[in-house]
Amino acid sequence: MAVVSNWSLYNGDDYNWKAQVSQLEATTYLHDKEWADHLENLGWIVCRWQYKLNGKSIAFLQGFLKRYPFSVGVLWFPDWIIGNYKLSYDVTDILRKSLSLRFLTIRIRSHHQKNDQELKFLELAFSFASNSFGSALTMHLDLSISTDELLKGLTKNWRRNLKRSKKLDYEIVEVRDIDTIAKLYCDLREAKGLNKLFFSKQQIESLMNSYGNQIVVIGAKTPDGIVHSIRGAIIRDDHAIDIFAATNAFSRKHYLSYSLCWELFHRCKSLGCNDFDFSGVDPENNMGVYNFKKGTGAKLVETLGEFEYSNSFIMKKLVAFASRWRN
Repeated sequence: MAVVSNWSLYNGDDYNWKAQVSQLEATTYLHDKEWADHLENLGWIVCRWQYKLNGKSIAFLQGFLKRYPFSVGVLWFPDWIIGNYKLSYDVTDILRKSLSLRFLTIRIRSHHQKNDQELKFLELAFSFASNSFGSALTMHLDLSISTDELLKGLTKNWRRNLKRSKKLDYEIVEVRDIDTIAKLYCDLREAKGLNKLFFSKQQIESLMNSYGNQIVVIGAKTPDGIVHSIRGAIIRDDHAIDIFAATNAFSRKHYLSYSLCWELFHRCKSLGCNDFDFSGVDPENNMGVYNFKKGTGAKLVETLGEFEYSNSFIMKKLVAFASRWRN
C-alpha cells in the first residue's frame, strides 16, 4: 500500500485543535488556543496546518498572518512544527500556496532544543534571521525538587539578596489590575531608557483575558497600597512559563524581585508545576537579567532560534525594518 502524506490547512475548531495538540510531547503554550486568542486580539489572523499520514493527523503548525494588498502576506510562527512529520524542503511554497499569496515573508522561532537534524533542514529551507526578536538561549529550573533543595541551589548572592528583600514591610498579593501592571512596565522603560515597552497595556490586557486563571501574577505591595513589583507566569499542565516581570526604582533598591520570584516558584509548585521556563536569556546584551535567572540554579538550554524566508527581497527588507519598531 502506498504511503500518502501531505500538509493542508486545518479547518477544525478550537476544541478539536486543543485536544489533538495537547497530546503531543513537544507542544508549548505557543501552540495553544489561548495564545491564538491573544494574537487574534492584537490583529493577527490565526492560521493552522496539519500533516496527515494515510489520513491520520500526526503533526501540527500554528501561525499568525497579516494580509496586505496585492496578495502580500507576513506569516509569524512563534514556535515551529510539533509532531512526527517528514521534513519537506518545499514547505515554504506549501504555506504560501495554501494561503493564496503571491508574495510571502515568513519569520519563525523554534523552541526545540538545538539538534543537527532540524537545524540542517531549517538552514536549507530558511535563512538565519537578520534581525532576531530575541536570544536562542533560555533557562529551565527544576521545580520537582524539594524547597530545601531549591534553596541550596541558589547562589550565595541570590540568597543574600532574598534575605535583604525580607527586611521591608510589605505583603505579596495577587495582581489582576491591568493598569497596575502597565504602569510598572512604563516605569521600567523609563528606568532603562528604552524606546518601546516590553508589554503595552493592550498586550497585557489581551494576555490576562486570553489565559484567565491560567496566568498567575503576584506583586509586592507596601502598607501605603502601592505595588512596586510584579512577576507572573503562564501555567500549562506541569510547566510554568515566565511571562511578566516589572519593577520600579523602589523595588530594585529593596531587592523585591528576589522575594517575588521565590514566592512565584512556590505558587507554581503548589499548582503542580515541575518545570519553570524563564522564557529567554541574553548574556551578551542583558547580563543583569541573565545573572538573576542563573542565580536561581536554573540550567541553560540552547534552542534552534529564529529563521526567515521571503520570495521578495524588497518585502524581506521592509519587514526586517518594520520589526524593529514592533510593539
